[in-house]
Amino acid sequence: MNGFQAAFNYSKYTSSLKKVTLTLPKTGNQNHKNTVFGGSMALAATTCGWALVHLNLSEVNGNIVIQQGQTRYLCPALSDLILWTESPSANEWEIARENWQQTGKGKITLQTEIYSQGELVAVFSGRYVGLSDN
Repeated sequence: MNGFQAAFNYSKYTSSLKKVTLTLPKTGNQNHKNTVFGGSMALAATTCGWALVHLNLSEVNGNIVIQQGQTRYLCPALSDLILWTESPSANEWEIARENWQQTGKGKITLQTEIYSQGELVAVFSGRYVGLSDN
C-alpha cells in the first residue's frame, strides 16, 4: 500500500493516455454528516488529473504542480466515489509540451468528474503545470 492509498483509503485506479479513473470508498473519507468529505473529493480529483498529466507529459519526469483548482459540489456524496479525468485533445497536449520546451512551463487545464451512486456529485477543474528541472 502506498502513502496516498494509506492516507486516503482509495481502493483502485485504472489509467491510460486517454483517461484516469480512481475509486474512493466512503469509509474512511466521511464527514460528520455521513457523506464523503469535500477535502477527500478535491484531493482525489487533483490526484486523478495529476496522473493524467504524468502519463501524457512524461518528459517532465513527474515535476508537476497544480496551479489552480476549483471544485463545484452539486449534491452530497452518499456512497463510494468513482472519479475520472479524460484527456483533452492531442493539440492541447502539444501546446503544453511546446510551451514546456520553450519556457520550462507547460500548462494544461483538466476536468475531473466525481460520481456517487451513478450521480454526478462534483466537478473539479484544475490547471496543472509541468516544470523543467532548471
